[in-house]
Amino acid sequence: MHPVLLKIGSFELASYGVMTALGYGAASYYLLRRLNKIKLDKDTFWNLIFITFVAALAGAKLLFMLVSWPQLDGSFVQKLWYFVRDFRYGFVFYGGMIAAVAALVIYMKNKHLPLLSTSDFMIVALPLGHALGRVGCFLAGCCHGKPTTMPWGVTFTDPHSLVDTHLLGVPVHPTQLYEAVGNLLIFFLLHKLYNRPHKNGSILLAYVACYSTMRFVVQFFRGDFRGGYWWGLSPAQCMALLIAAAACVGWWLMAKKEVKHG
Repeated sequence: MHPVLLKIGSFELASYGVMTALGYGAASYYLLRRLNKIKLDKDTFWNLIFITFVAALAGAKLLFMLVSWPQLDGSFVQKLWYFVRDFRYGFVFYGGMIAAVAALVIYMKNKHLPLLSTSDFMIVALPLGHALGRVGCFLAGCCHGKPTTMPWGVTFTDPHSLVDTHLLGVPVHPTQLYEAVGNLLIFFLLHKLYNRPHKNGSILLAYVACYSTMRFVVQFFRGDFRGGYWWGLSPAQCMALLIAAAACVGWWLMAKKEVKHG
């Protein structure tokens, strides 16, 4: 596809970075226009956005390092250099999500913000930004699918793309676009749910359930190697199951609380 949008001398503008920035911009703009839905001043709002960005970046890179480290050869320093030499690529979404959630919870507790209602408000925009980020993955060639004979299979030919070299010129599943479309559908669903009467925390749980289910399914079509397999499942699928289970426990606790106070 187009891993580099612009090159001037030694400077390269990576398509992945541009789409990720657009994703954060679109999500921030969507929330900023809806601040009247929740009691958040603009300074606190932008603090939440900044914390999300930094924590997600660090967590996504760290998890990528953990799942990829055993497959690399060389010394400790050589392996470490492989991960830090280029921060444009090499991230795992679940790592970013977990780190961002942890950082936001700490911040919201310190600021005495209502945890569940604030989380519901913020989470609606996440799949919107994620959808644009996945388009960046498609342009860069990372997170690609397995070879396919389906008519919608895509062929990467640019040697600078991040598709595994043995798959250059081979039609593969456009798993990045599968996730982009899935995230957009989740965004529209959460948007509608948030605008209706709802219990605090229900929007967050709806996102967790929807995304983990979608990711579990899409992962069957992924062709990039991200760590080993356990019981025939990839690390991302195992995490999807754990996170989906956490959502189920959350729904159970919410229902139990409602019955207790009903």
